[in-house]
Amino acid sequence: MRPSLTESPPNASNMHLVLAYVADLELEVDRLRKQRLFVQHEVLETLRQIQLRCADARQAGNEPSPWPEIDQAVRELSAVMRDLQELPGYHPAHDQVIAIAVRPLVEQVFRWQQRLLSAPEVVLRLELDSEHVEWFPARLRHILDNLLSNALKSRDPGKDQAWVHLQLRVSPEGYEFRVTDNGIGLPAGKGDQMFELFYRAAPARAAGLGVGLPVVKMLVEQSGGTLAVESGEGQGTTFTLILPRYDVDDYLT
Repeated sequence: MRPSLTESPPNASNMHLVLAYVADLELEVDRLRKQRLFVQHEVLETLRQIQLRCADARQAGNEPSPWPEIDQAVRELSAVMRDLQELPGYHPAHDQVIAIAVRPLVEQVFRWQQRLLSAPEVVLRLELDSEHVEWFPARLRHILDNLLSNALKSRDPGKDQAWVHLQLRVSPEGYEFRVTDNGIGLPAGKGDQMFELFYRAAPARAAGLGVGLPVVKMLVEQSGGTLAVESGEGQGTTFTLILPRYDVDDYLT
């Protein structure tokens, strides 16, 4: 029997704040999504035309010229635009269970967060029991996006190499994700504060509104799952995410 989507409600004292925040964002998310689709189409078509001109110039032997540098810049921007593409079945207001390819999803989300946080040096390590999970694509993307963002924001500039390790374990009951970083961590006993609304654990240079992790925890618990954190000052942080299985084509509204 699959779990209820209303199991384990979030802390009642924060519920009105979370609902108000989510309600205010719903229309804005839809508006931005439509704008992004238009911009993505226009930019990709422009990049395609530029690449065609670069290819024509190379064939004509017009060297030396700036075309190689232009071509490289176009390729980098094209990669950014490809990472903006959404998974099949994604919509912010409707989520239906499908088979999700975990590796490309995690790599795409990680690359995007690297760009947003100017963290190209951080290494992603994956350890996956399975290449696929059957879950809600939009909800899973939101969860991983916030967990990976937190890991990158908390990187320790004093360490020789910064890394994020994502592990997936699969059982008949569900999926266990562990997201571990070797960042700055938190003092003993402070980990649970990360789930408090408007709490900011990251340095000021990377701090956001402080709503991401509390909302993620609410989404996880609403889905019948759990989200826990272990952290030590200078030792990094580990989030353990346990998600129940659902049947393909189950949906959220």
